[in-house]
Amino acid sequence: MSKSCDFQHHDLLNELNKKNSISDKLAFLHRVVLQHDSFIHRIGVAVYDPRSDSLKTLAHSTDGSNPLPHYQCRLSEAKSLYRIFLDGRPRVVNDLLSLDGNREHSRRLLAHGFRSSYTIPTYQNDKLTGFVFFNSRQPEVFLEDKLPYLDMIARLISLLVSVELQQVQTLYGALKMATSFSGHKDPETGAHLDRMAHFSRLIANGIATDYELSDETVEAVFWFAPMHDVGKIAIPDHIMRKPGQLTDEEFEVMKSHAPRGREIINTMLGNFNLDQSGMASMIGNIAEFHHENMDGSGYPKGLKGEDIPVEARIIAVADVFDALTSKRCYKPAWQNDEALAALKEMSRWKLDPTCVKALCAHVDEIAEIQELFQDEPETCPMETGPRKISNANVHKYGTVLDSVK
Repeated sequence: MSKSCDFQHHDLLNELNKKNSISDKLAFLHRVVLQHDSFIHRIGVAVYDPRSDSLKTLAHSTDGSNPLPHYQCRLSEAKSLYRIFLDGRPRVVNDLLSLDGNREHSRRLLAHGFRSSYTIPTYQNDKLTGFVFFNSRQPEVFLEDKLPYLDMIARLISLLVSVELQQVQTLYGALKMATSFSGHKDPETGAHLDRMAHFSRLIANGIATDYELSDETVEAVFWFAPMHDVGKIAIPDHIMRKPGQLTDEEFEVMKSHAPRGREIINTMLGNFNLDQSGMASMIGNIAEFHHENMDGSGYPKGLKGEDIPVEARIIAVADVFDALTSKRCYKPAWQNDEALAALKEMSRWKLDPTCVKALCAHVDEIAEIQELFQDEPETCPMETGPRKISNANVHKYGTVLDSVK
C-alpha cells in the first residue's frame, strides 16, 4: 500500500498576492516569462477609454529604456491597432521593418532596437479594455508554438488590470451613492468631472518626466480626480445651499470638506477592503490638499510649494481652469485664452507654475475635451432680480474670480 508523500511546493506566482503596483506585478511576470522565453525584451500594457477613444500606456517592463513613455493616441488613428480591434484577434509582426515607418509608435520601437511584436487585445464583458504588447529585439521569434503561453500571460495581465480598475469603479460608485443619499446636490456636473479629470491627465503627462511619474501614476491621477470634492457630503445643507456670501464661521465649516474628504475616503477604502490597494495615499491627498496654495495661503494646513503633494497641485490647476471656462448661473464662461492667462497669473501665488505650463501646452487637446464633454443647458431658477450665487460654488470660485478680474 503506497503512502502519500508530503512535500513543499513553491508557488511560482505567489508574488502577485503581495501589495504591489501593476508596474511591480508586470515586472515580476516579465521575469517569469524570461525563464520560458528569453527573447521577450519588453511587455507593455495600454488601457482604452471608449468615451474619448483614447489609448494610454499604463505600465511596462522593459529590458533597457522605455520606447513609449507616457504615450497616448486615438485608437481610430492607430490603424494597425484599430484593425486588431475590428478583427478581435491578436497580431504577430515578426519584422517591424515591414510596417509603415511613418507611424510614431513603430518608429519609437525600431529606434530602441525592437524588431518583432505580438499584440493581444483585452476585453471585459465583450468590450475592449486595452492591449498587451510583447516585444523582442530579435526578428522571427513569435512562432506558433510560443503563442499559447504568451496568450495565457496576457490574460493574467488583463485580469490584474481589471481588478485594479474594478476597485476604482467600486470606490467611485460608492462615493456617488453616498452623495445621492446625503441629500446634498452638488452643482458640479458630471461633464465638469469628466473634463477636469482629462485636464488632469494632460497635466500629469506633461510633467511626468520632470517629476518621474510613471504611466500608472498618471492614470491614477485621471481615475481619482473626480473624487476631489467628496468631503462636501459632510457639509450641512444649510451651508451648501445658502445663496450669497458665507459668514466667516460658515466658511470655516465649508473649508472642513477637505480633511473630511480624506476621512470619508479612508473609511470607504477600509469598508470595501481596499485600504491595502495603494489607493489611499493619492486619493486622500487629492481630497485634502487640492485647496492648498503655492504661497502657503491655502487650506486646510497651509502647505507651501512642493510640500503640497504633486497630485493635489495637478488637480488644483485642472479644477480652476474648468471653473473659469464653464458657464454658470452667476458667471459667463471665459474663453480658453483668457483662462490660461489667468492661470499664469495665479501661478505667482496659488497654482504650480509647472502644472500651469503643462496645461497651456495642450490648447488643441483642451478644446477637444471641451467639445467631447459638454454641459447640459443650465437653468437658473434662483436668478431673479439681483444675481445670487449658490454658496456651493463660492468657496471654489469666489477668491479665484476676484483674484484674476
